Amino acid sequence: MTEDALTARLATLHGVVSKVAAFTLERFHGRDGWTVETKGAADYVSAVDRDAETLARRLLAVDLPDDLVVGEEQGGNATGNYWLIDPVDGTANFISGIPIWSVSIAYVLADKPVLGAVALPALGTMIWAASDGALNVHGPLKLIEPNVSAAFGTGRNRVWPTVHRVEVEAEIEAAGYHVVSLGSCAASLALVATGRLAGYIEHGTNLWDCAAGHVLCLAAKKPSLIVSDQIDQKVSIIAGAELQPG
Repeated sequence: MTEDALTARLATLHGVVSKVAAFTLERFHGRDGWTVETKGAADYVSAVDRDAETLARRLLAVDLPDDLVVGEEQGGNATGNYWLIDPVDGTANFISGIPIWSVSIAYVLADKPVLGAVALPALGTMIWAASDGALNVHGPLKLIEPNVSAAFGTGRNRVWPTVHRVEVEAEIEAAGYHVVSLGSCAASLALVATGRLAGYIEHGTNLWDCAAGHVLCLAAKKPSLIVSDQIDQKVSIIAGAELQPG
């Protein structure tokens, strides 16, 4: 794919995430009229998740009708080149009225995330980039340099064994950090990219949770690594401070 084609896709990505962010924020503040279901134990999905993904797919199809799209709620063929959508990352926070949730979309080229955008609508911020380009930030959560954060983020999910997570968190604390779990992988990685978290680690997550945030960290010149767990198509992500994946 040419550089011009990727540049055009980054512009499309910015526009799509901006519109989906506005849609989800309106629904977040107007909490009547949407339902919440469970996909599994402590795994929630709302009508907003599904509607937001449908909107993102429709908007992408306007400019790029032949591009493949994969989404958390509607699936798709995750091979080769494709868009990867997490319409609301942090649904438990979203349905609880907690403002730490995100809209996360990445473009994957030859199975490698190369474009990413993460919006934190309730915090008025959007961050987007190509993995080898500059980090773009719109909103109050500007880039902090140098990164002097005392906080290190960890994710929690049903796949990552609690015993192992506690061991990893103990290692992080021994390195001098305060451990925080914000409930949104994409939002946490965006905070790593902007210098508000020293790092982030989560085992047993999904590629749609971390792909866009991974791109943002690379654009911010923060180390970031996605590793396949080879179990149910799950992945592990570690970004930011130089800690071993564990």
